[in-house]
Amino acid sequence: MRFQADHATIRPDIMASMNYNNRLKPEYANTLRKHMIVAYDEERPVGFAFATIENVTEENLKGKPGWAAELDGIGFYLENYEVPKTIGTFKILYVDDEYRNFSIGKKLSNMTMDWLNSHEDVDDLWVYVANGNEIVGKLYEKYGFRLSHSVFNGFINAYCQKKK
Repeated sequence: MRFQADHATIRPDIMASMNYNNRLKPEYANTLRKHMIVAYDEERPVGFAFATIENVTEENLKGKPGWAAELDGIGFYLENYEVPKTIGTFKILYVDDEYRNFSIGKKLSNMTMDWLNSHEDVDDLWVYVANGNEIVGKLYEKYGFRLSHSVFNGFINAYCQKKK
């Protein structure tokens, strides 16, 4: 999240306010199904991936997390998104700088995508890329995601794919 704040071009102050307690922990605690995988170098965690499966309802279409209160524009789903649906979301991928040339991110991503695709009740897969980190969108496109829309006027880009 610090990386996102350092690279954000739209409201870096909001990115900087996000942390484990106000972003990851609530998402982990309040989701239908979750998957977290951690890569270690002996005892040291050097990377992780986190994904969720949740139901999207009419209420979710208009919902906005507390950190987005000051942001305008389309939310996480397009206004004509058909609900109810069960979706999988690739929430976070992180690898420590000094471990980024060992294919750890690829292995974590492959395992996460396998988990997301293993749930037959999931209709769509989503991933959200923070502004200033657009290059990561290209990574997710390799996994079949396509740019869907801009969330909160460019604060985040939403990528989607129909589940295989």
